[in-house]
Amino acid sequence: MIHIANKEEIRSHTSLRGWAALMVVFVHFRSFLHPSVDPDEMTFFLTKGYLWVDFFFILSGFVMSYVYDIEHPQRHSIRDTFHYLIARIARIYPLHLISLVATLLFFITVALINWGLEEEFCCVYDGSLRNAESLVANLFLIHAWGMFDWVTWNLPSWSLSAEFFCYLIFAALLTLDGENRELALVALSCTAVFFYCLCLATGSDVDENFRLSTVRAASAFTLGIMLFLGRKVISAISESYLTCIQIAASIALLLALHFGLADVLSIALMALIVLVTWEDRGYLCNCLTMRHMHTIGLLSFSIYMWHYLIKFIAKNDWELYTGLPLQSSATGSIFFVACLIGLVIPVSVWSYRFLEMPTRKWISLRLNSLLETKYPPKWQLVLVPSQRKKKAFLYWPFIK
Repeated sequence: MIHIANKEEIRSHTSLRGWAALMVVFVHFRSFLHPSVDPDEMTFFLTKGYLWVDFFFILSGFVMSYVYDIEHPQRHSIRDTFHYLIARIARIYPLHLISLVATLLFFITVALINWGLEEEFCCVYDGSLRNAESLVANLFLIHAWGMFDWVTWNLPSWSLSAEFFCYLIFAALLTLDGENRELALVALSCTAVFFYCLCLATGSDVDENFRLSTVRAASAFTLGIMLFLGRKVISAISESYLTCIQIAASIALLLALHFGLADVLSIALMALIVLVTWEDRGYLCNCLTMRHMHTIGLLSFSIYMWHYLIKFIAKNDWELYTGLPLQSSATGSIFFVACLIGLVIPVSVWSYRFLEMPTRKWISLRLNSLLETKYPPKWQLVLVPSQRKKKAFLYWPFIK
């Protein structure tokens, strides 16, 4: 089995996930703001907010490589690879399924209310974002694999589908030995370089073609793997110099997002931040590892998965029950967005404690138990009766 118990958490990376999740929330909630306080009139920072998802992919590639020793030349067995896949499925699928069911139930409820008011059952399927075909694809977590032109159902879940694709690539890497793994990484790196060069040459954004979502995710994920393989260069840098790099990279990233510079530049700066924070050293890491920042990082997955459904509910129900338009005034819209963000956090805390963690542990335990039953380890403790004595003794048989 792949041993990961001795791996210490990179607390800065956990906190960075929380920061990225909050940025995505701001990006999606900004549509509620009054036109007089529209942030897109002043900055491209939120317009370019989709790049925080690429930040997720980079972090994921780095952390997966760190946890599962991608640089170790030993080829992992199929059994160990299944353990890895079980851990990954248990990590992302339960909350994805729960949020998908919640989204479906919400639109069914809207349809029933509409049926009662207008005697017409509608709104479950809309023909584009929501249909039966995309619902099945969502169930199998393949809805971002190039079969649809845009996001469907619980919109943020597209990135889980793309990430699941990256997990399968990583599983394949684990089954290769050192030399073949290096060749595979070279091929993945060439694909990433080609994708980013194509974006630069055409002047297009990385999210412009949704059908290329898996290529986009795999490119950033591969970037995270390559950062991990070159991480030791950071160990030779003093903490004071590392702090300067962290601050300079953070300011440069904020400016690149503010001025709406090429996506590839922002992604490169995000990658640099991931690299210079992996040791939890430096001033930026001291800020990131503070308790409240780390807590937001732990809640990041729940924040990410529930915030858009909360937006849907607010958008459909606010005007219905209050009779007030969402953008009636600048102050009112700011207050409304603040309330929504204030609602996302407690919902995420509840989800993390009572949905995300329990289901992850339950599924991981069940699936690993099934795997151990079907593919027992080579050495196991067996109780057999002694032929000479009426008592048992223990021995370690070799299971081929």
